[in-house]
Amino acid sequence: MRDFHFPGRSAVFSTNGMCATSNPLASQVALSILQAGGNAVDAAIAGATLLGLCEPQMTGIGGDCFILLKEGGSNKIVALNGSGRSPKGLNSKKLTSQGETAVPVHSADAVTIPGAVDAFLTLSKDYGKLGIEASLAPSILYAEEGVPVGPRTSFDWCANEKNLQGVARNYYLIGGLAPKPGQIFKAPKQADILRKISKHGRDAFYKGEIAEDMVSSLRKLGGSHTLEDFASTSCEYTDPISGNYKEIELVEHPPNGH
Repeated sequence: MRDFHFPGRSAVFSTNGMCATSNPLASQVALSILQAGGNAVDAAIAGATLLGLCEPQMTGIGGDCFILLKEGGSNKIVALNGSGRSPKGLNSKKLTSQGETAVPVHSADAVTIPGAVDAFLTLSKDYGKLGIEASLAPSILYAEEGVPVGPRTSFDWCANEKNLQGVARNYYLIGGLAPKPGQIFKAPKQADILRKISKHGRDAFYKGEIAEDMVSSLRKLGGSHTLEDFASTSCEYTDPISGNYKEIELVEHPPNGH
């Protein structure tokens, strides 16, 4: 038991549900989905999508998604791997001929095909209750109206400011600088993308003008990405692996997860 005379954290209890994220706004949105009659899957998608706006240097709709799910009343744990694959045209021999011993982190070659969107849509269809439109609605609203930037997010943003290239600087900097704590960050074009995904599904993201824009931008930066890479992307259900630490069973995705 912790000593209540010192700062610390106590256990949290709830009778109907709870959500833990790294941002209060994302947690609030997830809880609002539960209160509206959604289930944990609906809430998780809502919170995770909003985190892509509140903490864009972490992940988002251009990133990956690893899901572990246990349905109520069952001990079976479902693993859904929504990680991005490398483009088919990426060639290790080409990289080594250029003197590289690893994939250059800040190059287009390090950008995998986004897997999160397909995973969110699949999870919502297979296990959700309210549908993807309800889960994405809060992020669409906040992308247009803006979210306040937290101190830690601002710190990380400033540290990565120099890594932003080309047109990305127009979208992720305010007045040419990383947002300061308390500043409002807006992403109206992401709102447009999320709205199209909620209305038209995965093809709105992995085919058509959005995919064409991503491929064009990546190829201008030296990437080998193609429209076929995006169109063929899909998440995958796998069997989780587990091990014991003392009396606790730890469950995780098999490789390529960590």
